[in-house]
Amino acid sequence: MRAHGVVGEVPAAGPADHLCWVYEDGPEFDEAVAQFSAGGLDRGERLLLVGECIVDSLHSQRDDVDALIARGALETRTLDGAYDSTTEFAPDRQLAFYEAEIRRAHADGFTGLRVVAEVSALADDEHRPALVRWEHLADDFAASGSGFSAMCAYRAELGSEALTDVATVHPLVHSHDGVPPFRVFVDDDRIALAGSIDTFGSGRLSRVLATSSVRPPTAVLDLGAVDFVDVAACRTLAGWARGLAERSIALEVVGASALTRRMWHVLGLDSVAAVRFRDQAA
Repeated sequence: MRAHGVVGEVPAAGPADHLCWVYEDGPEFDEAVAQFSAGGLDRGERLLLVGECIVDSLHSQRDDVDALIARGALETRTLDGAYDSTTEFAPDRQLAFYEAEIRRAHADGFTGLRVVAEVSALADDEHRPALVRWEHLADDFAASGSGFSAMCAYRAELGSEALTDVATVHPLVHSHDGVPPFRVFVDDDRIALAGSIDTFGSGRLSRVLATSSVRPPTAVLDLGAVDFVDVAACRTLAGWARGLAERSIALEVVGASALTRRMWHVLGLDSVAAVRFRDQAA
């Protein structure tokens, strides 16, 4: 399975990293920016730093930033220069931006594009629903082998609700406050869930799954990293399965515990949507 979990430090660099870093100003954040950036440089990727504070953080840790910029290994953008928040924030338009940036990086001889972006300003009430959709789409883009990886930085002062929303759609999360209780991410050909999903999180789960990129004939949901699901979460999954069926997409669930399967049948969710359960994720 793709690297995932709640982390205390920046993991070793991989080709499809998607890390949510909840931060407060200070050396820990500066070091995290430097470590994530160094991982990309070691892999021959171009770095793209989004936000003045990210550029300042890297300057505080490295003395070769100007040299990296001069040879094209590092580029910088303002938030508005990379994420058009002056109009309605559009995930599809954001994807097109990064697709173009990766094509340009490859044309210039780099192996991929590694982004460090401070996007707290997009987590306000107006932009956040679209931002969550974008983060979920970006995770799919990273997992697809595109050469895109990213560290998304969010200020701790945003508060629990906003931080839980954005952290939920990252496989890797750094947070001091225990958010999020569960994560939804893309792993190869499937949607993976990890953590604990209960009544309080079922609405968030429903919103995220509704934006997942799945195509006919079959969507695969991996529950192998789930610690706990309750009745409301099972009903949410059944509702998603019913919506998929209306689009001629079957749902296959792998890695579900015996308790989850029993709950599913006791609740009569087989009558909501036909779901195939498979013992282990391949």
